[in-house]
Order: sequence, then C-alpha cells, then structure tokens
Amino acid sequence: MRAAFLLRSSPAQRSLAWVAKASSFLVPGAAPALCGLLIPLAAVFAQAPDQPPAVFRSGTRLVQVEVTVRGRHVTPPGVGGFLRDLFDTGPPFGPPGPPLEGLTKDDFKLFDNDKPQPIAFVRGGPVVAAPPVSFPPGAVSNRIDSSGKPVNTATVILVDQLNTSPDLIAYERLGLSEMLRSLSAADNHVALYTMGRNLHVLTDFTSDPKKLLDLAAKVNQPHGAPELGAALKDYGGLLAWNVLDDGSVVPDALGFAARAEMTVNAMRVVIQHLARVSGRKNLVLLTAQDRLPPQVMGMILQANIVLYPVMVRAVGCGFCSNDELDRENAFSTGGRAFFDARDLTFAVHTAEEDSSTTYLLGFYPPEEMLDGKYHRLAVKLRDKTLEVHYRNGYLATKSAPSPPRLSDQALLDGPLDSTGIGLTAQLEPEPAHPGMRQVELTVDLHDVHLQPEAGRVTGAFEVLLVNQATHDVYSGRIDVNLAPEQLATALEKGYRVVVGGIGSQPGEVRIAVRDPGTLAAGSLRLPVPAQ
Repeated sequence: MRAAFLLRSSPAQRSLAWVAKASSFLVPGAAPALCGLLIPLAAVFAQAPDQPPAVFRSGTRLVQVEVTVRGRHVTPPGVGGFLRDLFDTGPPFGPPGPPLEGLTKDDFKLFDNDKPQPIAFVRGGPVVAAPPVSFPPGAVSNRIDSSGKPVNTATVILVDQLNTSPDLIAYERLGLSEMLRSLSAADNHVALYTMGRNLHVLTDFTSDPKKLLDLAAKVNQPHGAPELGAALKDYGGLLAWNVLDDGSVVPDALGFAARAEMTVNAMRVVIQHLARVSGRKNLVLLTAQDRLPPQVMGMILQANIVLYPVMVRAVGCGFCSNDELDRENAFSTGGRAFFDARDLTFAVHTAEEDSSTTYLLGFYPPEEMLDGKYHRLAVKLRDKTLEVHYRNGYLATKSAPSPPRLSDQALLDGPLDSTGIGLTAQLEPEPAHPGMRQVELTVDLHDVHLQPEAGRVTGAFEVLLVNQATHDVYSGRIDVNLAPEQLATALEKGYRVVVGGIGSQPGEVRIAVRDPGTLAAGSLRLPVPAQ
C-alpha cells in the first residue's frame, strides 16, 4: 500500500503538533490551507487474490500471564536471608535455580481473585528468534533491530543517578562497570540508559548489539567511552541534596518535588518505549530510591513490564527498611529484587534467563468478572518444590488498558522512539527533483484502528515529520480505505507513505505517526547523511 504527498510549512509551525487535519488537505482549485502546498497522489493497492479476507471479531478479553519457573525453590526471607543480605553479594537468598522447560497445561493452576480459571493455552520453552525481514540499507525501525530481526524480547538497564545520593554514586558506577564487563555477544536486545536531569540513551535494544560491547570494552580505558562519560556526569542531584556537618548527605526538601517530577517524566518515556515490544519486557533499575512513585509503578504494571530493582547500597549496611518494598514491587510484576549495586550483573543475567524460558498462560475471564477493578492473580504448580514468578494482578476491564501516552512534543523531542505504532523509514533520492530526497515510511496497520464500512475497511493515521536541519515541518492525514484482499497485503507488508522535499543538508528527520481515534503513536529518528 502506498500514499505519496508533498507538504511544506514554515519553521514557525514547528511548535504546532499535528497541524494538518483532514480539512488541511487541498483539492484542485482550493485555496491554500495553513500548512502550505499539498500535492496528493492516488494510493496504489497491490492485489492479493489468494489471501483470505481479514476477520473482525469481538468477545471476552484474553488475559495473558507470563510465568517463569525455576528448578530450585528460593529460601524465603528470614534469619538466613537477612544474613545473606548483610554479608554477601549475589542473588537475594541464593541462586534462583536453573530455568525449567517442558511443562504443560496440566502442570499449572490459575486463580483470578481466588477463583480457579480454565487455562486456554500454555506456550513455553526457549524463545525462538524470529526470521530476519528484508531490511534495506540505511533503513531504520522502532521495532526491528539493525540486522533486520523483529524485537521479541527486550531488557532495559536504567541507571538512576537522579535519585542516588552523591556519596553512593561511585559505588553505583562500580556495579555498572562490572556488569558491562560481564556482557557477551549473547546479550542482544539489551539497552542501557542513564537518568539524571535528562535521560541518556547509550544504546537501545534496536541498535547493533556490537555497540553495547564496544561500550563495555572502553570501560577500563583511561578516558573510557565519551558518550558514557558524558552521561555519568549528569547525575542531577547537586540541587536536590544537602551535605550536613558530619558529612552525611540528606535529601533537600525543596528539590524533592522537582526530582520526583523528573523521575516520572523520564520513566514514562522508557515505559512507553518498552510497552509495545511483542514479547517479554524487562526493566533492570539500578537505584537508591526508597520506593518508586505510585504513578510509575502503575505504568509498569499497566504495560506488563517485569521489574528487577537493584538497590545501590554497600555490603554491610545492615537491614534496610525499604527491602520489603523492593521485593513487593518486583514480585508484583513477576521479577525479583536485588540489594547491592554489585548485584547488577546477577540481575541482568537473571532477567535474560527468565526471558528465554518464560511460559505464557492465557485465560478468558467470564464477562461478569470484568468489573473494572484490580484482580489478584495466583499461579500454582503441581510440583510445589519449584520456584515460580509472575505478575500478581491485572485490571479487569473489558478491553486491555492503553500504554502510557506521550504528548506530541515528547514524541518528537524524546530521546527514545515510541513503539505504539510500528514504523520503518529510509531516505531515497526524489526522482522528480534532482538534489532533493524523500522519506519512504512504512506504517504497520496492525497498530491502526480499522473498521468495516460498506464492504471495505477504513481508518486513518496522521503523519508529522520535522527536518531538524531546516526546521521544516511536513504533516498530513492519511485515510485508509481498503478492500479485504487489499487489507491482507497491507497487513503483511505495511502501508507506505512517501514524503518528498527533503533538502541536501545533513542532520536528522524526526517522524511521528498517530492514530487519531485511539491516540496510539509511534516515532522514529532517521539520519540524513550529507550528499
């Protein structure tokens, strides 16, 4: 599927997000609209007579629960656990045991608010890597890595420097350095971010895995990696902490609110970025926070992200009152908590192991149970000697909650791509205008709300591009109107939109696509090399 248009606007319109609506499109003889000149071309639809028509159906909501099973039961908290916390580094309460494979539906029992539920399906075992897709040179995507493989699992390591006391920053960085040195080529789809006054993306899970290994290789070099050094200088805490006469560091009450707001805003960007990964989503958070803001925990639970908090505290600090809070936060998402910065290595490897052997349980709650309230989930195994981890609840609504939404400005200016709508883009010469280039954008229609209408399928999405070099804005609404056989091809190959008029100046084009009905959105950064 392909639609092509050229739309130019002045730099002043940069601050007007989504300025082009349906009324902004021009037809022959019409007066110029706000955004300038638009030249629409007819969409060309490829036929696929052998493809079966798409089927639209509605029914009871499917609830899916990720369950990780380990071959050894973890020692529960108690005297033994306290002593390990006090004297040892390593996984909390001992090794978690090897991942367990080969379980079937008969091995599980699932309960919703203490009521047993029939399990519709169980999928489990090692994750099978999806086959590579055709990925043209120079193309970028918010859901496909640099080798052309769709991202079906992702682990984000977020180093929280904003909420870490300055006297613990050095110890936090020690844990980070040890973790980086432990990485190998097998740790693909691992991302590393740091959070200070700004969110710094050192490498993303759609990047080339070699980028993270190169970063790790430079950790022990005299000057290290410049990008890592710049990120670690932004710990943002100087205005939020006070140093007392005895040398101890305490939070500054005046800076606490600002720090909390920056934390929520940065975490919203990270969670929204992870939310639409198709498989398991892990967040390994190295932090000294007493507790995560309730708003952040709500977003994590809503996006079905598995949390692995790692507390920044030196071995031997004794029992910390927030340990139980960390365990509760981790267990509520299906993860587990760690209690020393030097446990970051264990946390990352545990998250990666969990991703490779997670079981997915699906069930359909009865209509009368979808009451809009939070429901407790419980998963039990026939073999009670095994260790099991899973999220312990869900919001029982008739439709799945939407992931956290970003403002239009945040979509364009945020350091991470939004994955709410799958996008792939590449830059090509513009045939009709020598010296100019065009963006060929492919939109995944699986993420756009479509509805049957008079024997066809209709919908729409809005496109906004900003050329950072020239500050030009390109915007418009693309209406989708397909026959069922055309829809089958569009779902398979994506819906193509061509935007011309990109000049020769090097820089970057930022792209955002939004579904005006559901407000789901995707964004992408496309480098513009010098010609």
